Amino acid sequence: MAGSAASDGRSEDPQWFVVRTKARKEDFAVQQLERRGVPTFLPRVLEYGRDQIAPLFPGYLFVHIVLLAHYYRVVWTPGVRSFVAFGEVPTPVQDSVIHLIHSSATDGVIRPLAPFKPGDRVQIRSGPFAGLVAVIQRPCSPRGRVKILLDFLRQGISAELPVGQVDRL
Repeated sequence: MAGSAASDGRSEDPQWFVVRTKARKEDFAVQQLERRGVPTFLPRVLEYGRDQIAPLFPGYLFVHIVLLAHYYRVVWTPGVRSFVAFGEVPTPVQDSVIHLIHSSATDGVIRPLAPFKPGDRVQIRSGPFAGLVAVIQRPCSPRGRVKILLDFLRQGISAELPVGQVDRL
């Protein structure tokens, strides 16, 4: 029966759990939890083409606790709403999931790869050139735009479009 105790959060060893926070209070909840000695993990992401770092899972963070010993310490923390549970007991997250997210981050921030690289063939999704096929000349700029080369009326035409207007072929 030890296997069932681990799967329902009743293990004697610390496990990772997902905690739901109040709206846009992830950082506040992390501060408060850490003041109470609760280890936390708030993965963050830098959206491509933007300089803003935001939570990877807005409204959620991870805590590493022995559930029976620290449940109330977490649930009564300012900024915390509840544990994520499938049923009545909070559901633990596998260590491998946390390790995967952690290993994808540099300095705690996940930086996605550029969506396109020079030479990629794309189709324009909207605007006056919708439906045309182009080639990426320059990948996404900090302003979130890509430079493309169109073969339009047998002439090579360069244009810059928002990255959201093109799809990979």
